[in-house]
Amino acid sequence: MTNCFLAQAEINRAISASWLELFSGMPLEEFERERGAFLGAIFGTLNHILLADRIWLGRIAGEPFQFESLSERICDSMEKLCEERTHSDGALVALAAAEEDFGRIIAYQNSSGTSFQQPLEQILTHLFAHQHHHRGQISQMCHERKIPIPDGGTIAYTRGPHS
Repeated sequence: MTNCFLAQAEINRAISASWLELFSGMPLEEFERERGAFLGAIFGTLNHILLADRIWLGRIAGEPFQFESLSERICDSMEKLCEERTHSDGALVALAAAEEDFGRIIAYQNSSGTSFQQPLEQILTHLFAHQHHHRGQISQMCHERKIPIPDGGTIAYTRGPHS
């Protein structure tokens, strides 16, 4: 199990790094332009993925991340988003590398205050699926605007040279 979650965390970190490297050279206005997606714009979707990761990392650590809504903006610039994304990606890799019991139960409350208990493996599976889901939305928004992005798929990562 460790290798699976560690691989997912490392793949996530590599995809984030490649996309953010490309995005960092583009005007923020392009990423804040309304696209009709669930979270509106590319930046809003990138921000939401980061927010959700912070929420789950906080729940796993037993230190809840405070937020008002799932669309709350936690970064005001692409530079800050890149910095925070890099930090969260590193935290996910460190968690997956150090964890000894992916079956351990995590007790947490959702945003409505309802209490839950779930195995860490289910939470991490959800977290990585959530990232993939929203990266698919970003990919579509980029495609529509003719913004070329690197392949964000797991299979492409496993095939080629990566950092």
